[in-house]
Amino acid sequence: MARERAKTYADRLPPLVPRQETDIAHLSDEMADILYPGRRARPFRIGVAFDAFEGDERAVTLARRSPLYKEAEKDGETRHEAAFETKDARVLRDLFHVVGNRPGTDVKVDGKRVPYARELWLPLFWLFVVGEETA
Repeated sequence: MARERAKTYADRLPPLVPRQETDIAHLSDEMADILYPGRRARPFRIGVAFDAFEGDERAVTLARRSPLYKEAEKDGETRHEAAFETKDARVLRDLFHVVGNRPGTDVKVDGKRVPYARELWLPLFWLFVVGEETA
């Protein structure tokens, strides 16, 4: 018969902070992912960030259709950032056709720069463009 190991002092203390919050609605998506990975379902998003340029009205109009559109100014330069879910894949494709070849354009997968975002992730994301006739 094996002897039970005696509890340490730390094991006998009551927990000071509950191990898990019951409501995490007040946490940002990033903080919820860090503290409670997988607890909050988030949609998969691909985004495009680009610098402002002359004649960018169409690009900005398309970018503003994103629910996560941001505009930031740094050193007098304006930078636009928009992220799209799969249901808005057509808008992302149209936006990328306008700004994709411009210098300073970044493609982000779930808010992060990843390898092969342009070459792999964008074409895979465009599979969600539905209802388009092929010629």
